[in-house]
Amino acid sequence: MAQVSTILRTSPQLLLEELNDVEYKFQFAYFRMGIKHGEILQSGFFQASLAEINKRINFLERLGRYQTPDKKGQTQIVNPKLKSIIRASEQDFVTEIACSSIEEYEVFKKLLADEEELRRQQEEAMEEFSDSENDDGSGSE
Repeated sequence: MAQVSTILRTSPQLLLEELNDVEYKFQFAYFRMGIKHGEILQSGFFQASLAEINKRINFLERLGRYQTPDKKGQTQIVNPKLKSIIRASEQDFVTEIACSSIEEYEVFKKLLADEEELRRQQEEAMEEFSDSENDDGSGSE
């Protein structure tokens, strides 16, 4: 219960968000990133946008500077602390945590946006294909 009050005290905007969205965000940190409850609370995780966190994690992963822990919580590298990933300005994140350049991060963001657009288009095409199969396979002529 103390953890819930801490989350609500530091991130009151969560009361206005859909419960499923809050749960998904927590699961992203816990299962996808392998972050323990205490670190999630101390990092300011719920104050940051999931899209921005995901973008930063993806950038670090592609640079080889972040690794999702295995089922035992182990990694081959030492990951940056979640708090430093979230709270750093973009400049500090790129130069100090990712050890990269702003130019490289800008190119990465553009490529990521292109990938997301392609994924969205593929999902739409699959939905249209599925809808057309349902229409064709109805048996009414």
